[in-house]
Amino acid sequence: MELLVRVAETGSMTRAAAQLEQTPASVSSTVSRIERAIDVRIFERTTRSIHITNEGLAVIDGCRDVLHRWRRTLEEIQGEDDEITGTVNLSAPADTTYGPLAPVIASVALEHPRLRLIVHSSDIVQPIRRNAIDMAIRYGSMKDSSLMARKLAQCQSVLVAAPSYLEKHGPPKTPKDLKKHKLLTLQLSDYPEKSWTLQRNDKSELVTIESSLCGDGYLARQWAISGQGIARKSLFDVIDDLEGGRLLHVLPDYTCGAIAIHAVFPSHQYLPSRVRVVDQAIAAAFKTQVKRCEAWQKS
Repeated sequence: MELLVRVAETGSMTRAAAQLEQTPASVSSTVSRIERAIDVRIFERTTRSIHITNEGLAVIDGCRDVLHRWRRTLEEIQGEDDEITGTVNLSAPADTTYGPLAPVIASVALEHPRLRLIVHSSDIVQPIRRNAIDMAIRYGSMKDSSLMARKLAQCQSVLVAAPSYLEKHGPPKTPKDLKKHKLLTLQLSDYPEKSWTLQRNDKSELVTIESSLCGDGYLARQWAISGQGIARKSLFDVIDDLEGGRLLHVLPDYTCGAIAIHAVFPSHQYLPSRVRVVDQAIAAAFKTQVKRCEAWQKS
């Protein structure tokens, strides 16, 4: 049943085989054997693709239900006090991984030595089911309603730059002045930043961006710290730099909008204990980080 679900969610016997540490031939043979045993065609295969049949959808849903119940049963039998084991695949943006997430992962790994944590650090949104991601940290609004999401934080975006950059080029005094500066913007997947919206006293100003693009939020922050230009970042990701003086707040009378940060899971149903311990540790750390951001804003 695990094999069938992996094939269905990855859309590939090759990817499913890699996740299950089997050969593609073995996975294909097992699927064919199951189909013969239950006399149902679960997948339609071509040389280039694989699709679930209508009957296969019912089979896969049934397999998911049984797997959830079986995992819950095992945990109840083994008891919550037993040592946490297994693998957790965690996906998160680069800047968050190298910032607030890194010490959390280290702490969880130390507390649960038999728990294997694999962190997929990328600003590109990872397909959760296809890549067998157990938990993802995502910024912005949630578009896929089939996933379970819980808000971890809501934080303002701010414009920041290094003291060296502002000493050399002078700080902008209005949003229009940004056109005279080098702006460190992002291009994630196929969606480049083409404008920034700044707000003040319920009035919005749109700043059109014509500058070099970066596909990594962590790199954009490092460029800002090294004096390369002005970046728009979540306060959540740059609070350390602002408190440490490595970055300064640019146009502090303006806001750049709030960004929601979510913990995202592949299922609305059962969350295994191995994922719960990671989730709880991240939620606690993010709550502390939010309090720091709120204190900084009031200072």
